[in-house]
Amino acid sequence: MSYTPDDEYAVLHGLRIKGMTAPAEIAAAMGIEAALAQEVLDDAVAREHARLRTGGRLQGYLLTTAGRARYGELAATRGPADSERLDTAYRAFLEPNRAFKTLTTRWQTEANGHIEVVLPDLREVHRSVLAVLTTAAQAVPRMTTYEQRFDAALESFASGEAAALARPMSGSYHDVWMELHEDLLLTLGRERSGSDE
Repeated sequence: MSYTPDDEYAVLHGLRIKGMTAPAEIAAAMGIEAALAQEVLDDAVAREHARLRTGGRLQGYLLTTAGRARYGELAATRGPADSERLDTAYRAFLEPNRAFKTLTTRWQTEANGHIEVVLPDLREVHRSVLAVLTTAAQAVPRMTTYEQRFDAALESFASGEAAALARPMSGSYHDVWMELHEDLLLTLGRERSGSDE
């Protein structure tokens, strides 16, 4: 084993956020090398902390019950160096979170596939979430990985790829948004509550 407990935490954290995914996706989300993610995942499977689902439409690694327990052990020894700043970022996230939910509802019920109906509002939400990430990254540097992923999804949507806004499990803007929300909660050691809606 050539990885550290911090590396193990990063990979299990990525897996916890994503639910089921591939090593390259964890690497991109956590800002680590894909080979490191693969090594940790292989070991996690050997220890029955993760399993690899193959065949069918949904494939990838996911945490087992033992893996969730191991993640909890690792998470208990970590946390943001500046939890106050991350808490500030999280509270600032709640307003654009509400705006994004409203936007996706409009996309599903009013836009009829016309990107221009929601694009101006998405650009405004995008500016807001980037400001949140600037604060969050001062406490947890890996939060910077979200900016590039949000930028890519926005660019795809603005270029005419309608699925880039909300298609599940495709790297859509909504996928990245949900991951950021979960990441903030997990890193702060919080459960989702009514204020998160």
